[in-house]
This record gives sequence, C-alpha cells and structure tokens, in this order.
Amino acid sequence: MKQSLLDMPVEQALRRLVHRHLAAAARGLERAQDPDDHKGLHGFRVAIRRLRSLLRAYRPWFGRAAGRKPRHRLRELTRATNEARDAHVQLTWLARETASLDREDRPGVAWMRKKLRGRRRGASRPAIARLARNFTHATELLERRLGQMKHTDACTFRSAFGEVFEPAADRFRSRLAAITGPGDYRNIHRTRIQVKRLRYLVEPLRREIDEARAVDLQLRKLQQQLGELHDIQVLETELGVAVEDAASEKARHMHELAVTGAIRRLTQTRRRDEVLGLLVLAGRARAERDALYEEFDRAWLTDRAAAFDRDLRKLSESLRPDDLA
Repeated sequence: MKQSLLDMPVEQALRRLVHRHLAAAARGLERAQDPDDHKGLHGFRVAIRRLRSLLRAYRPWFGRAAGRKPRHRLRELTRATNEARDAHVQLTWLARETASLDREDRPGVAWMRKKLRGRRRGASRPAIARLARNFTHATELLERRLGQMKHTDACTFRSAFGEVFEPAADRFRSRLAAITGPGDYRNIHRTRIQVKRLRYLVEPLRREIDEARAVDLQLRKLQQQLGELHDIQVLETELGVAVEDAASEKARHMHELAVTGAIRRLTQTRRRDEVLGLLVLAGRARAERDALYEEFDRAWLTDRAAAFDRDLRKLSESLRPDDLA
C-alpha cells in the first residue's frame, strides 16, 4: 500500500514534493522549446511558483535548502518570463477586441500589438535556452542543499502542515478583508498572491483528504477570478502609458517630417490617429475591470466568504489527531 504523504517523516515528504515540482518544471521547459506551445512556458512557471511556495512555507524544515540563494535563483526564473507571459495575455485580449472596433480605431491596436510583440522575446528560442541553463544551475544548488537536510522521524508531514496551515489561512482572511474596491490594485494583488500560496499549500493533500479537495477547488476558482482581474488591471495601466507614448511618438515623428519638408507624409501621418483607438481600448478595459470586480465582490465578499471559512476550519480539524479532534 502506498504510504500517505501525511504520515511520512516531514523531510521525506518535502523531498518528494520538491522533486515532483522540479520534474513538472522540466517538462514545461521542454515543451517551451516550441515557440507556439504557450502552455509549456505556463507549466514551467506554475511548477516554479509551487516550488517557491513550498520552500517558503516549510523553511524551518528545509534549512539551507530554503535559504536566500536557492530562493533568489528560483525567483529570477519566473521574473525572466513575466514580461513574455503578460504580453501573450494582452495580445490575446487585443485579438478578441479588434473585430468589434471601428476602422478608424484600428491603428491604435496595430501600434499596441507591435509594442507587445517586442516584449515576447522572453519566449524566444535564445531566451528559453538561457532559461534552461539557469534552471539547471538552480536545480543543482537545490539538490545539494536538500542533501544537507537533517533526518528525523520525530515530525510527520501532518504535523508540519498543521503548523503552517493556520497562519496561512489567517493571512488569507486578512488580505481578503482588506480589499476596498476595483481600484485597490495593491490589496487585490496581495490577496491573489496569498490565495496562490494557500492553494499550493493545500494542493498536495487533495487526493488524500476530502476537506482538502473541497478547499482546493474553491481556491482554484478564486485564483482564476483574481487572476483575470489582475490581468485587466495590468492591461489598463499599460494602455494609460501607451496613450502617452503613442502621442509623444507621433508628435516627434511629425516634427521630423515638418522640418525635413516631407509635407505629403506629414499629412498622411496627421490623418492616422493611434491615440483614438488606444483610448477606446482603455475604456473597454475599465468596463471589464469593473464587471470582473462586481462578480468577485458578489461571489467572495458577500456570498461565499463565510461558507469558505467553514471549509478552512473543517480542513484544519480533519488533520488533528483523534484524541484532539
């Protein structure tokens, strides 16, 4: 019979989870060699996030394996792909919106698309090759540090999970309660991060405990909602910057044409207005942001929060020894 993760010595369980995440990251990186396979890079990023969350949560048991240097190297792996990931999401949104735009608004879309395509270089073949080398170095360092973990049978994974779960759940409750509205980007972002950390904490137990499976399912839904809200907030900010950049770029180009006497080209450039389309897109992004927040507010700040809090407490109680339950 396969040994339950909960009943393993904590060091054994943690090593198993580390190797699971490293294997998932390697598979994602292999798929990312194909520039058209966006799921590969996504899989790599998710596996690294799970690994970083694991090291953070169980740092007292990991010791030097969760020290500053391994965590820094893993953080740099995700940072190296952030821009490419955001650009892919935003280009997908632009493609969806373009069909319903008026003809005079489309130069703005073309300007924004060109800008975003330049940011996807983080998913190019040379960038993936560099990422693979850095991943290898990070893995080797982590494996060396794992070999230095102390061996003991005194603490099971069940006990360690119990120590880290309640504080993580409390941080989640505090973050969720701090959100004040759709423009509260800071607290929405912080809550999204804490949701991920709590979900990655619970996720390894979803096949072993019904209560963990129920909590994981709800956190998955909340993570998706907050992720969509965060993405549209980032896009809205990008569009605000783009309006200024496009206007400045056009003004500089028109000045150059004017002083060089290229009157015909100057006239053509004046007729093409990228800013108008960008403003239309900014308005749509704001409307979508408000709609997504309204849905989140209705689901989590009004209807579901109390019920989910009960699910968190049930999970905590299910992990206690029988004589303490």
